[in-house]
Amino acid sequence: MNNISFDLSGKIDQRTIDALALVKSVADSLGIHFFIVGATARDLILTHCYGIRTSRMTRDIDLGVEIANWEQFELLKKSLLSTGKFKGAPKVHGLLFDSLPIDIVPFGEVSGEDGRISRPPEHETFMSLLGFQEAYEFALTIRLSTTPDLVVKLPTLAGLALMKLISWKDGHPLRQKDAHDLLVIMQKYESAGNFDRLYEKEQSLLEEESFDSTNAGIRLLGRDMAMMASSETLAAARAILDDETRTDSQYKLVADMASGSSGIARPGTDSEELISQVEKLKQGFVEASKARSR
Repeated sequence: MNNISFDLSGKIDQRTIDALALVKSVADSLGIHFFIVGATARDLILTHCYGIRTSRMTRDIDLGVEIANWEQFELLKKSLLSTGKFKGAPKVHGLLFDSLPIDIVPFGEVSGEDGRISRPPEHETFMSLLGFQEAYEFALTIRLSTTPDLVVKLPTLAGLALMKLISWKDGHPLRQKDAHDLLVIMQKYESAGNFDRLYEKEQSLLEEESFDSTNAGIRLLGRDMAMMASSETLAAARAILDDETRTDSQYKLVADMASGSSGIARPGTDSEELISQVEKLKQGFVEASKARSR
């Protein structure tokens, strides 16, 4: 992997490094690609890449694994278990490395035309993977360690936000933490590597928001999400944002963002302000969507 975006050597705990290095070794031997997703990616990008602390640190590792079918997925799990370093976990797609939970989510050709997976043989539980492919294709390349040499892929914050929005809707009301994570990304997007971009390349956007850099950053996030999305993901995300900003909306997304958001939302943030921020996200999303269609 070339074009390393960040070098986090010495910043990541050794157990995480050991687990990911072994996953990468096995996956590489099978020709399988993966990237770090979920709250793990959120913490690595915000905290370690940009120095922004999050209030809810994760204790597990979430991986998105690009595979063609369930047979390939089972081969990966079997190969990991055969190292003697992993064991099965209660989660459907889970493993344990020592006591560290690792959740492996398959995406790619394994998902159906609607972008959903259901684990055989029962096929009773469905999960939407819309946004995963785009997030992987636009992913950052990160060095986590020099000894051992470990280079992995992480989604951009826009890619992660896209996945979080879809996941929240797909699992509502059980995925409240996805709403929390989306709020963190929205409110920190300006300071996560986009400050100079706003002032140097997107000054008109900043001026439209009366130099409120948080709102300008949220609109910029919406634009970045829309620009990377496939047509299917674009339609699904737009439908969610439309539903969550209608005048007669129940504002479920805002309610989940506000619940337990102490330390995430800025001081003084209330539901009315959160509604406004979600509207800014949608505004940026729609702006980029229209630009794409021209």
